[in-house]
Amino acid sequence: MISTLELRNFRGLEHVKFEELGRVNLIVGGNNAGKTSILEALVLLHGNSTQLTKLPSTFRQEVQNDNVVNFWSMLPRDKKWKGFWVSDGALNITAHISDKEVRVNLENGSKADSLFWLQQGGKLGLRGYGDGLSILSTAQDPPENISELFNRIAPLNPRNEDRIQDLIRRSIEPRLQRLRYAKPLGTKSHLVYADVGEGEMLPFTQLGQAFSRALQVYCEIFAKSPKILLVDEIENGLYYEGLEDYWRGLLEVLEDQNVQLFATTHSRECMEAAHRAAKTRDSYPIRYLRLDRRVDDPAKIVATSFGEEVMESAIQFNKEMR
Repeated sequence: MISTLELRNFRGLEHVKFEELGRVNLIVGGNNAGKTSILEALVLLHGNSTQLTKLPSTFRQEVQNDNVVNFWSMLPRDKKWKGFWVSDGALNITAHISDKEVRVNLENGSKADSLFWLQQGGKLGLRGYGDGLSILSTAQDPPENISELFNRIAPLNPRNEDRIQDLIRRSIEPRLQRLRYAKPLGTKSHLVYADVGEGEMLPFTQLGQAFSRALQVYCEIFAKSPKILLVDEIENGLYYEGLEDYWRGLLEVLEDQNVQLFATTHSRECMEAAHRAAKTRDSYPIRYLRLDRRVDDPAKIVATSFGEEVMESAIQFNKEMR
């Protein structure tokens, strides 16, 4: 697992460093404080070639007339630097950017290699070294893609199929009896269908955003077995009363499957639910990574991290945590 993360001159962050990262790392802070930037830095460090190519539109709305050079030229905070630097202690990414060229180098110990380069008007030259990273943005994947992931799990590992059904039953839909991958007559593609005890099975898309989000997260973990999972706005679509049960199941799966989670959230209820669920584990698995603008200099972001004791105190005295 990643234990440290450091960024210099990246997006709006002059210099931030987080240490003693956990199994679960909840990234919190105000609007435009840099939460999504942390996820983007992790894609740079651990993404494969496809994920790097898609990075301009993974977490942010892509402008139609934008090109890849424009995206990379916006990443350095201070243009005088002509680049940025991100590191997780083992891997370092150094970027040098000009109006005509983007060059990003990956350093792994004593080795250094060009991760990719791009010239204005030219094609992207890309080498992806990452492995084991999964990304869930705020935009949900097409239902067919989620269903295909479920189909990758079910035939070879029915135990995990049963676990997904149980996890969703406990946290989202108590009526759920079973899930099936099927293509009924008159339909165009295979989907996951749910039996909720009302006769005819329903496509999962008809059972609400929370059901779809939970199914997507669990299918991503069980089908792809990532080492690191990134989730932007993890509370999306989830009703606050079911968040604690959702977190209980998710923490169990992350530990069992040896996955490290980095997730952003705007929700105090989500943080409190995660905290209550984490307290039921043998060891507390969550670190809270907070980004704040300095009062005396709003252009600068200050990074802090805290764990169980500070979180408990913040809840007890109703302190602002987001």
